[in-house]
Amino acid sequence: MKKVVVSKSRWMVLVGMVFLIPVLGGCQDEELPEGEIRLSQIPDNPDYTSLPLIGTTWKLIGFVDEGRNRVKLPEPDGESTYLLKFNGNGEISGRTSTNSAYGRYLLGSDGLLEILTFTNTTELNELFDGGYYIASLNDVFSFALSPKGLTLYYDSEKSMLFQPQ
Repeated sequence: MKKVVVSKSRWMVLVGMVFLIPVLGGCQDEELPEGEIRLSQIPDNPDYTSLPLIGTTWKLIGFVDEGRNRVKLPEPDGESTYLLKFNGNGEISGRTSTNSAYGRYLLGSDGLLEILTFTNTTELNELFDGGYYIASLNDVFSFALSPKGLTLYYDSEKSMLFQPQ
């Protein structure tokens, strides 16, 4: 009779381990694809919330997937790539992956931001995320300033995160 109890105990431990292994595996961080980071990895800076939208030169940190809290880092990334400056006269100036860019925006009294047009000066040599950057900016409908920086919303689940240069 004692043998049966030992066998049942071993069997219960084995069954318990089978159910425990997937639970423990789910606790591990999911590995991200190359060129992506978690939104939480971007440090907060409370000073960003007091910066003016107009007149500040903003540098793209990445394309944010709000639902997954992930940021796709822009390519190519350099000191003079993916810059944006809102001027007081309703014009935007900046840089794409390789070109100068310009456009117009409308800032409503309700705090909504609409980018009316944004385009590069030439389409020669636009690299990697350059075209997506331009297309996304042309879909911007709102913005927010937070400790992470300037967020421009271009889709219900997608935004671009900028920090002051």
